[in-house]
Amino acid sequence: MWSTAASACDGSTACPVKCWSLKLRMYCHYRAGSGNIAASPDPAWKKQGVDMQPSALVLALLLASASSVGLPAAPKRIVLPENVMPEHYDLSIVPNAPAMTFTGSVMIVIDVKAPTTQLVLNAIDLVFGRVRLSGVAAAPTVSFDSEEQTATLTFAAPVTAGQHTLAIEYVGKINQNAAGLFAVDYDTPSGKQRALFTQFENSDARRFVPCWDEPARKATFALTATVPANGMALSNTPIANTEKLPDGLSRVHFVSSPRMSSYLLFFGFGDFERISRTVDGVDVGVVVKRGDIDKAYYALDAASKLLPYYEDYFAAKYALPKLDLIAGPGESQFFGAMENWGAIFYFERYLLIDPRISTQADERSVYLVIAHEMSHQWFGDLVTMEWWDDLWLNEGFASWMEFKATDYFHPEWKPWLAALDSKEGAMSVDARNGTHPIIQPIHDVLQANEAFDTITYSKGQAVIRMLEDYLGAEVFRAGVRAYMKANAYQNTATDDFWRELEAASRIPVTGVAHDFTLQAGIPLIRVAASGGRLRLTQERFAADESGKAPITWRVPVIEMHSGAAAPWHGLVSRDRAATVAMAAAAVPIVNSAQTGYFRTHYDSATMARIVTDFRTLSTADQLGLLNDSRALGLSGAEPLGDFLDLTSQAASDLDPLVLRTIATQLQGLNFLYEGLPGQASFKAYCRRVLNPVLATTGWNKRPGESQNVTLLRYEVLSALSTCDDTVVIGEVQSRFIAYLKEPASLSGDFRHNVLTIVAAHADAANWDQLRSLAIAAKSAMEQSQLYALLGAAHDSDLARRALELSLAVEVPLTTRPTIVSTVARNYAEMAVDFVATHSDAMDKLIEPASRPSFLPSLAGNSRDLATITKLRAYAARHIPENARGDAAKAEAAITYNAKVRTERLPEVDRWLARQKAQ
Repeated sequence: MWSTAASACDGSTACPVKCWSLKLRMYCHYRAGSGNIAASPDPAWKKQGVDMQPSALVLALLLASASSVGLPAAPKRIVLPENVMPEHYDLSIVPNAPAMTFTGSVMIVIDVKAPTTQLVLNAIDLVFGRVRLSGVAAAPTVSFDSEEQTATLTFAAPVTAGQHTLAIEYVGKINQNAAGLFAVDYDTPSGKQRALFTQFENSDARRFVPCWDEPARKATFALTATVPANGMALSNTPIANTEKLPDGLSRVHFVSSPRMSSYLLFFGFGDFERISRTVDGVDVGVVVKRGDIDKAYYALDAASKLLPYYEDYFAAKYALPKLDLIAGPGESQFFGAMENWGAIFYFERYLLIDPRISTQADERSVYLVIAHEMSHQWFGDLVTMEWWDDLWLNEGFASWMEFKATDYFHPEWKPWLAALDSKEGAMSVDARNGTHPIIQPIHDVLQANEAFDTITYSKGQAVIRMLEDYLGAEVFRAGVRAYMKANAYQNTATDDFWRELEAASRIPVTGVAHDFTLQAGIPLIRVAASGGRLRLTQERFAADESGKAPITWRVPVIEMHSGAAAPWHGLVSRDRAATVAMAAAAVPIVNSAQTGYFRTHYDSATMARIVTDFRTLSTADQLGLLNDSRALGLSGAEPLGDFLDLTSQAASDLDPLVLRTIATQLQGLNFLYEGLPGQASFKAYCRRVLNPVLATTGWNKRPGESQNVTLLRYEVLSALSTCDDTVVIGEVQSRFIAYLKEPASLSGDFRHNVLTIVAAHADAANWDQLRSLAIAAKSAMEQSQLYALLGAAHDSDLARRALELSLAVEVPLTTRPTIVSTVARNYAEMAVDFVATHSDAMDKLIEPASRPSFLPSLAGNSRDLATITKLRAYAARHIPENARGDAAKAEAAITYNAKVRTERLPEVDRWLARQKAQ
């Protein structure tokens, strides 16, 4: 799943106003963190007298982690009884799209392990009719538990052990938000159309069919759907046969699926079109709503290349005869795409490329999301985590693989350098209270929803990247291949993966891996140079009091200094420092190539030499130095002037990715400056740094220009407009006026630039013009984009108008929460008040999985400590106690923002004053 609550933050302190569309660094939800455990390497179990299997040790360590940070120990999981296992579902559904209901009947072959009078399975929002069990004459009594989302079938006499068939007839509802079976309405030249799709991860298959809705309860599924004959029905597998029925209906039978988890089941229906090609014997297709075929070829080309790449990487043939990539209109506050086996669902903006409105950033984002979801067809679908504790096995690996595959096909994009933004997003959370280990105890499905976050995805990705580098790419791949072969069609825990890596590498990687997956937080490698030697020691980096508790990590470190013939490799831990010999005048770089998940803190003299030599460093190390110096400066661990000294070196000969990072990080500081006396001086500094960069890139794309330069131009224009550059704003306004007269006057990339900047600086007339464009938009994708822009206005009155519009019938249902989220980037308090006042209306627009996190995601943008009081009051009324992790992260983010404003920004003021005096 591509989670909108997780992925790649740009690493800046705050979320720039246009995150909604530059998807390489979108989803900047503020998160926060703390946690503390000490994991032991596997060989030490016996020595320490620990008589546990790895999985038991993991759980014990995690429970210890919870108590060490003042949290209650995790309660026992809420799961189904283990006395019954499903083996096969024969499912028939009849959707009634106009009425937003459906009828269903299912025959489930089950294996009863021991005699029992009760069968318990998952069901929510379903009304049961007739219920029968083979071999039992009397129907059971049925009771429901809405809190645990179960149905209990109680029989008068014990059901015998062995195989039985359970038959249930039922009625369900079609939702307006993306949970279970849901509908999306959209406009066409011939009028409104309604498409149906399903979304089940993590626990919404139970809204579609009574089932054992847990990842380890794998079974096969045979789906039959009775639908209008003039539409296209979709599922995980190809159509086996179709029966014509009276009244313009068809009964569509799909081939039975492989053994899989319930959350991977998919059904879709609508007025669709499909393009396809055969790749290695697999029918690869892209499915779109009618009229969008021209937007689908980019995705088909990408998928056609990625499929054989993954078959080779995993040494496993793709398991199904077809693979569909399915585009649906609308959007979700929780996810952008979902890896249903053989039928991957994407909201349109994550799959389709419309040359009229799509940017080159969109092209990259679409490629990355396709690569992410397709990798799940093996790592997640073929082999699945046993329980949501190990969600990262799916998502962290897929987040790593999206960059690895993209780097193979598009090395010119330098995706591993872009991945540093993703790592920074995770570190911004992991340095604060409210963070959690990558592997965390999951009590129930509400907690599982919270696990789809930047720690699971982006920290998971960064740790896998570090371990691949530690073991070597070929050895790591051998371990992955062995893991796939050993566990196909089964469920695993993380230690199963480590075991295969150890067998392939003959390196005790489990201990290192445990340190980074079972402990929250970020290692800090402190570097001290003296007498031609470097001393490396390990501490913990944190931006708040969460760092007080000492933690030991075994950190894989690579050091490369000027003049060295080869890099130094070693493990550094709190109780095992390292010493590296080098020439006294050499300039060292620790975490060379930036594959490690840690911060580096140089002593002041060494840092001064590195700043002087900044322009001679590799691009990766320039980015690492910028990221570390900013984070250390904002936390107070080193002078913030070190970071500002680096930004002052922005020049045209630097890599566009470095310049883009400087632009976004300056924007992040400007966000925190909002309303402070020193902001005008800081904005002036930003303009001095970035205007020469704009002079180099120019306003218009040049023949043969690299995508990274195009993305840089976007960031620089955005940053300059945010910093009130009157020339930029004036030019953009002129181009907007020309665009209103002739839309073809702007390319997709520049259209995006212009509309975003106009929206941010809009007056009432501009706002009305953008709204008119939204109403008249030619596609659902364009309409969603334009309506979201209405929330970006810096004018507070227009922000209020946007919030009011979010409840209007005029706006597509799934886009309404997005408007609120966009407003929150400038006016978090206003958005929080609005959602608290209209909580019932907003809940209807947001899928249940997103409700506990939606308001906290808005509040986390705040710079005002008073917002914490509002957040706590809302949580007490609306968020269950076991689902308040995102609220805790938001509190930490607000506290951090406020602390930076009061304690760190005065240091920036003094630095700017010194610069002015020179």
